[in-house]
Amino acid sequence: MTYKDAERQFIASLTKQDTLNVVALGTQFFTYIEEGNCDAALDMLNVLDGNVLYGIADESKDFLRPRFVKMPSDGWSFLRYSFSTAGVNDLVYLYGGLKLVFNPVKVGDNWFLTLKDGYQSSNDLNPSDQINPNSPAPYPIRLNKKN
Repeated sequence: MTYKDAERQFIASLTKQDTLNVVALGTQFFTYIEEGNCDAALDMLNVLDGNVLYGIADESKDFLRPRFVKMPSDGWSFLRYSFSTAGVNDLVYLYGGLKLVFNPVKVGDNWFLTLKDGYQSSNDLNPSDQINPNSPAPYPIRLNKKN
């Protein structure tokens, strides 16, 4: 199976509820930020390492906390979402010229928020920079239950 096959299969499996759940995660994240509850927002974040999803480490929270505390607390607007595979998706918010992109990850029937990083594919990338559609399909995502 190719990446493109996996993408088609994943997108075909999604329901309206999946979309609602993903958008609700982003909404809840920004609600926490607006309320000044940065720790609750950070607790929503996870890290995808290969095909394993981990809760975000305390060291990462300590690194991100000052940035999120200084981040504007209101005025963020939802821009768009797009789905590709269980581990490669986009949930995009804007504030003026700033863009925050989440990478929602699906494990089983549940969605988890991760922050998009520069190494992950995105529909914002030029087609030549995206994952080759003929590359092998990604492995299923699994949740690390230790965190």
